[in-house]
Amino acid sequence: MEIITRTIEYTRSDRFFFYDLSDFHVGAVHCDEKSLIEKVYEIKQYGRQAIVLGGGDYGDLITPNDLKRWDARILAPWLIKDTDVLGDKLPEWMKSNMDNIGPGILKRVDEILCPIWGSFVGLIEGNHDDGIRKHNHYNFMKELLLKANKKNDVSYAGVQCFLVLHFVRKNSNEVHDIIIHARHGEGAARTSGARALAVLRMAQSTPEADITLMSHLHGQESPDIPQRLVVRKGKLKEKNSLATMTGAWLLAYKQGAPPSYLERYGSPPSVLGCPRIILDPDKGIMTLEKSRSL
Repeated sequence: MEIITRTIEYTRSDRFFFYDLSDFHVGAVHCDEKSLIEKVYEIKQYGRQAIVLGGGDYGDLITPNDLKRWDARILAPWLIKDTDVLGDKLPEWMKSNMDNIGPGILKRVDEILCPIWGSFVGLIEGNHDDGIRKHNHYNFMKELLLKANKKNDVSYAGVQCFLVLHFVRKNSNEVHDIIIHARHGEGAARTSGARALAVLRMAQSTPEADITLMSHLHGQESPDIPQRLVVRKGKLKEKNSLATMTGAWLLAYKQGAPPSYLERYGSPPSVLGCPRIILDPDKGIMTLEKSRSL
């Protein structure tokens, strides 16, 4: 468990746009890179008002010794043949990343996220990110954090974290804290109700959190959290909070491509994209937005 605190100056009119970007699975042919890149440039337009937390599983990172899930046919074309590596200085047979999966995927994830590294506050570690470390002795998370921190301050967020956004109003002593509990997640819930229950259980275990986020299950379920009665400065208050799954960028089913391991397991289609939470610290309002492509 990690605790990350960020102090953010704001004016009365400022709104902030919070994103949890997770479950890209870059390196699989089923990764919807186009939509992910579009989301990156949506975030970029908000500048300092964008706040991003990485939710884990940035790369697919499945290697041949994962006998259950490995399938060379589902590698992204750019991973099979990296034409950008040293041009004609390498023979054709050395341009493939099939036996260099970790570094090849690392390079691509960095290329996608580099326009918004400055908006990231932390990177959570997913099971795919950790799996390649345990089984192939390649510390993907360490290498990704080195990329992210070349010019920015991006914290390691463990497998779960508390993120404290400490909003300080400009030219004032007024402050507002928003506490976020985020976890990559675990399990294999197949129904919407099971995914909603998973994030609801997580929210009930951390009553101080204003926002609860869970990744891993590739959905965007957002159950209503029962209001809690709390005492603040001697006064009774109803505490409201938000909870949501954080979506994914990996198609479980793709026509014309080999079946993904999700399809082979009979998993439901992934809910592509991610929710957005608009924070208005001056008014004390949190707004959860979810969008769907037609």
